[in-house]
Amino acid sequence: MLNHRKELLIIVSIIIVSYFLISIVVTGFLYFFSDASISPLAALMENRVLMLSVNSLSILMFISPYFYVKKLNHYSIKLFEVYSIPIALIILSTLFFMVLNSVVIEWNKSIVFPEFMNGFESWAYNKEKELEKITIFLVSFEDNWEYFFGILTIAIIPGICEEYLFRGVFQRNFYLISKNIHLSILISAFLFSALHLQFYGFFPRMLLGILFGYVYFWSGSLIYPIIGHVFNNFFSLSIFYFSRKGYMGDDFSLSVNSAPDIPFLVTLISFLVFLFLMYSFKKYFNEHK
Repeated sequence: MLNHRKELLIIVSIIIVSYFLISIVVTGFLYFFSDASISPLAALMENRVLMLSVNSLSILMFISPYFYVKKLNHYSIKLFEVYSIPIALIILSTLFFMVLNSVVIEWNKSIVFPEFMNGFESWAYNKEKELEKITIFLVSFEDNWEYFFGILTIAIIPGICEEYLFRGVFQRNFYLISKNIHLSILISAFLFSALHLQFYGFFPRMLLGILFGYVYFWSGSLIYPIIGHVFNNFFSLSIFYFSRKGYMGDDFSLSVNSAPDIPFLVTLISFLVFLFLMYSFKKYFNEHK
């Protein structure tokens, strides 16, 4: 166990060093190529493609432990065992889970803190508004070229990098330490959500992390949570883009941090379908081991 705790310390240290190195490179680049009279963030807010690129570069730090982890035999991350049936099941499961998670999204947004936590509430609210402004700018694509670039930088790259770190590395490490798969899934999902620094989206994002954690545990392959994660991000940004362009009708509108108003019956049916899909996914791998 001590060795696995040491591994965790090394992994976290690698990520921290990578974060500072990337920050230095990005800040230096912005100061060199942008107007010195404005801040780096202001410079990014003037160029969506540049901000998307910088965002992707920062997310790449999540795969920085690769060269250390690949030397350790107990981190066996399978990527290439791909089968059509579980791919279909994970895509459909993620879709129906998004319907269920809309209830959690609205509940999370409505949380009111006790008076002694006013300081945290104020910080969380201000941080949410700041990140919401950045998110709206990132996904307000002007044309199809920016939309396709957004798919790469918001859906594909984060889906791969975040699942590699939080499921492939952290979840495995926490399991080696605790010998409890449910606890390791919960902790890695908690970190996955916490590092986004958005409390008013904390619980729905954590639940998504738990879903992908069990998908990885049941399948033994990281490709399926990656597919689910990529699809979740792709679907969300596509709905926002198409609604903003008016392709979904004049009466349809969607905010980046809000969920559509879904009838209770639809939510209930989605829950039952989701359970059936997850049962089928788990059963498939139980029968094909």
